[in-house]
Amino acid sequence: MIFDPALNLIAALMLSYVFIVAGLHKCRAPAEFATTLENYKVLPESLARQGVYLVPVAEIMTGVALLIPSTARLAAFSAGALLCAYIAAIGINLLRGRRNIDCGCGGPAQKQTISEWMIVRNGLLLGLAFIAGSQTLPRPLLWLDWLTIIPAAVMGCLFYNIINQLLVNKDLLRSLATEEYHA
Repeated sequence: MIFDPALNLIAALMLSYVFIVAGLHKCRAPAEFATTLENYKVLPESLARQGVYLVPVAEIMTGVALLIPSTARLAAFSAGALLCAYIAAIGINLLRGRRNIDCGCGGPAQKQTISEWMIVRNGLLLGLAFIAGSQTLPRPLLWLDWLTIIPAAVMGCLFYNIINQLLVNKDLLRSLATEEYHA
């Protein structure tokens, strides 16, 4: 498929934000991320230990590369591969009935357990990776395009944050309801 270059750029900017923020969260709390990776039980222990360092670096590098026109298409492929791995890890654990695993995507301040909603969210992000990596119409971006691109990318990032916060709140409300029920 061929997309308008403005749409392509909006998708790349949104994905860049998502991956850089996720990578920085993991870098701030490597011990906690190590526990999260081990809890997924989809990697051998030695790979999980290396993943503590490799995953955040891959996320940050992907996010930065999405901002550079000459590397954006390859970075979109990298984003797609990472998202497919996340979808698979979440899906495997949901099929195993293991729902009380922190997803590892929001950092220590935003713990959220895995759910089907995470697969949907990551699937939508996978769609953005497809758009960001697709060919574009051969037209230059004009100043008027930037009046659309920047607000659209900012609104997309804010919407992503709202969705994440709703997922965190869902878990918090469930734990409060459980505490109230047992009290």
